[in-house]
Amino acid sequence: MDLEMKKNENGVMKFLLSDVTPAFANSIRRTILKGIPVMAINDVEFAQNDSVISDEIMAHRLGQLALNTPDGFLLPSECDCREGRCSNCSVTFSLSAEGPSELRAEDLESSDPEVSPVQEESPIVKLTEGQKLEFEAIARLGLADEHANWQPAIASYKYMPVIDIDQDARDDWEDCVEACPEDVFEEDGDEIEVVDLESCTLCKACVDECPDAISVEGDSSKYIFRVESTGAFSPEKAVKKSLEKLQEKSEDFKEALDRF
Repeated sequence: MDLEMKKNENGVMKFLLSDVTPAFANSIRRTILKGIPVMAINDVEFAQNDSVISDEIMAHRLGQLALNTPDGFLLPSECDCREGRCSNCSVTFSLSAEGPSELRAEDLESSDPEVSPVQEESPIVKLTEGQKLEFEAIARLGLADEHANWQPAIASYKYMPVIDIDQDARDDWEDCVEACPEDVFEEDGDEIEVVDLESCTLCKACVDECPDAISVEGDSSKYIFRVESTGAFSPEKAVKKSLEKLQEKSEDFKEALDRF
């Protein structure tokens, strides 16, 4: 197995993974998408809400806030409290405000300073004169297979493109170049060259336009991964946690086999 980092900035990581099976690559993708627990608000208790947004919609909006998720918290199902309300498995956010004011994520008071909204400027609601809002919100660990609020990152991959060109097939490559929506090709005199191989999406529009000269396939042993964090933690941490989770599942499976 080989890994080559292509990009890692602004919450987006792109890397080339080689010499693994499609099943292994897809296991990483699926685990990132819905196998890593992160914090999200999933319970809101309103004491007062005079705003123009109903309790249900506001609770949904709060649930969509990305929260910093440090290590150490337990899933409610793993906690001894069994109620998901203790400091080992939950964090309480409170807010009490009166208009006129524009409330944002930074106005939420957290019971744990390490768990806070990633985007503090995210709007919650605008209160006008005389309107009041007061609530407590409970954030817990969860998995995205239960709700998208708990999705730590967006992960996708594609096969590494393999483009073969018969340079003797044509003298004019303009139509072939223009057919590509990702500007993968450029003309070079009487020939055509690939200038951005990794941008190829394997759509084969160039093949449809120039079937006599170009062929495009995907290399099923090389994968271009793209991981974009929702903010709970970095994309690197999302990938590492997915591998830890896969290793844990493999060890559990081995132990189950050893019992027979």
